[in-house]
Amino acid sequence: MTHYYYEILSTVRFNQDVFASEVQSALAHLTNNSMIFDEQLKELHHQNTFKHYVFCAPYPLEADRIYRKGRMYCFHLRTLSLEFALKMKKYLPKAKGTVKVISTELNNYIKKPITELVTLTPIICTYNNRCWLPENGLGLLSERIHVNALKKCKALDASFTAPEELFFEHIEMLNKKPIVTSYKGKGAILLGHKVRLRIKPYPWAQQLAFIALAVGLLEKNGLGFGYCIAGR
Repeated sequence: MTHYYYEILSTVRFNQDVFASEVQSALAHLTNNSMIFDEQLKELHHQNTFKHYVFCAPYPLEADRIYRKGRMYCFHLRTLSLEFALKMKKYLPKAKGTVKVISTELNNYIKKPITELVTLTPIICTYNNRCWLPENGLGLLSERIHVNALKKCKALDASFTAPEELFFEHIEMLNKKPIVTSYKGKGAILLGHKVRLRIKPYPWAQQLAFIALAVGLLEKNGLGFGYCIAGR
């Protein structure tokens, strides 16, 4: 199991004004377009499997929640794969769309103890083909968060095992109502939520938290959902 993740810091410029509720779609389009320059990346894009990367929303966010045409912003893309990181660093500036990548910088980070995870972009949890809502219960959400992280770990290392308990001891909802994200061209509206997780200190729990930090919590990480920061 890897003990490093890689992060590409990109400086970007928008070619038109973009609402915050639509920016994940614009960045997903950018990352997807970057993959057309490489056969392996194109194949990965079309696979129905964990993509093992995640990205954050651009910052700084304007007060009116509109990213302005011509202004510069930054966003981060994380992955566990150095090969993937190097390719994306090369191809992101070549991609065309609403967002133009001006420069890229690649950093690597070693696994360190994690006391909490806080999501900066909403998490997406689907239940009966619909997005999870508070009335579905925190117990269900907690279970889905744990199982998803466990599946990602096992996809990377089939021998990984964990006891039948959650890798976090507390979950806190950070939003009062669902966060709406729209996807142009897909006709989809996703309802997400932001959470804070207090992580258990055990090695297996720390490994699950590290994977969640590196590639995102829950679903649709390749669309920029579930991007976290860690408390130490």
